[in-house]
Amino acid sequence: MAVIKLAQPKDLMPKITALMQKNWDETGFGFDFNPAMDLYQAGVDSGLIFVLVAIDVVGEIVGYCTMLVAPHWHNPAVIIASNDALFVAKEHRGFISARLIIEAEKEAKKRGASRVLWHTRAGTRLAEMLRRRGYEDADVVVMKEI
Repeated sequence: MAVIKLAQPKDLMPKITALMQKNWDETGFGFDFNPAMDLYQAGVDSGLIFVLVAIDVVGEIVGYCTMLVAPHWHNPAVIIASNDALFVAKEHRGFISARLIIEAEKEAKKRGASRVLWHTRAGTRLAEMLRRRGYEDADVVVMKEI
């Protein structure tokens, strides 16, 4: 069984570069992969971001989730948790992915969030899993290179 725990980007990111690259290869946005560890760490240090990792029985990090938790701009009394990244190595998907989602919801709630937003592509297994967990389609994100 995997262990899910909070992590610090400065400790974590050097260890999971290959895992992050796999995530980017699957879901990237058509620009170079160049994560800013200092920005992630500043977000964690300020309390705006948290990072969870999934560690398998042999101690290997097999997945991670990063969430931004902040007041909504149109009503600061409403705290929103918004997913930045969720990734689990293919051979560990399913139960570990679900556990990361559940633990992210719990941590977001501890930090005052009353709503959680997950960013996923339409038609994916993740989108289906989230709907089964009670999530509803809320927005459509469109992108254009300028």
